[in-house]
Amino acid sequence: MRLIWLSVLPLILLAAYLSFDSVRDDQSQRDQAAANLAKNFATAIDHELTARIQGLQLLAASPQADDAARREDFYQEAQAFNASFGSHVILTDLTLQMLINTRVPWGTPLPVLPRPKGRAAAPIAIDTGQPAVGDIVFGPVANEPIVAIAVPGQRHGKTAFLLLTTPATSQFQQRLQRVALPDGWALTLLDGTGAVIARRAPASADAANAASAASVGARFVAISTLAPWSV
Repeated sequence: MRLIWLSVLPLILLAAYLSFDSVRDDQSQRDQAAANLAKNFATAIDHELTARIQGLQLLAASPQADDAARREDFYQEAQAFNASFGSHVILTDLTLQMLINTRVPWGTPLPVLPRPKGRAAAPIAIDTGQPAVGDIVFGPVANEPIVAIAVPGQRHGKTAFLLLTTPATSQFQQRLQRVALPDGWALTLLDGTGAVIARRAPASADAANAASAASVGARFVAISTLAPWSV
């Protein structure tokens, strides 16, 4: 009997090692797939932000933007941006008073631009002269959570006004819903404060326990290169 065990034991140990090694390889592949998924979605979001920034920069070059007598015509140009990108346009002065907002008819009285609790795109764009992306804020005109993408309108090397587009967070949720997500996985887009812009969780995880459900497994993070956001 002892001889039999001595003969069989190496085979049992080999089988156990091969099983362990197979599980480890499978886990490594899943980890890499999860990391790639986060990175790819962050890259897709950056591409979307870049397209909107470039569209705003083209719009900001219009001579009608800084001519009060021609701003109604500029309002029509801005509507074309909304038709192309699915997000409205706001024109503000340097005090962040809204002058145009394509969510409402031309001539509607408008409030001052709201500020988010976290990173505010508009002041950063004014201070730096560069495009900026902000965190979630509740839009007083949109009447829903939005994020702001701000581009300074440059005239003679100085910022003369600000153009913003304000996609609703629901737009990012729609994009996230199109991602092929394996069963049991969660995918979340967070702003710089950690607030959820968009999220998909397993069907078993309701809104109250989504965060704790996600923490049970491995967590992989990818950082946006254009916004203070993470995936």
